[in-house]
Amino acid sequence: MSSEHTLNCESTDHQMVSVIKRSDDVIEDTASLFSALGEVSRLRLLELLFDGPRCVSELAHETEQSMSLISQRLKILHQARLVNKERQGKHIYYSLSDEHIVQLLNNAFDHVEEHK
Repeated sequence: MSSEHTLNCESTDHQMVSVIKRSDDVIEDTASLFSALGEVSRLRLLELLFDGPRCVSELAHETEQSMSLISQRLKILHQARLVNKERQGKHIYYSLSDEHIVQLLNNAFDHVEEHK
């Protein structure tokens, strides 16, 4: 690469921008959230929860996968605070944890569909 094409970036060339610097804990928890989202089967479970709470057996039936496999995936999603769980009798129902997660997923799906 010739020197005329080399970019010189000096800190004095830029305007100062105020950035909110988040704590290491927040950054690490956010990385865990995205890690949990980064697997197709877990993402598919989250999509199924858009319609409302579901128990493990319903999710296993809809995905044609074992209840133990679904439970393992839901455990990861719960640890990342992407889903809530609530016991009703002998069943545990899972739901998307809050509106932030709904918006995050919708934005991600819309972004991908827009660029297809």
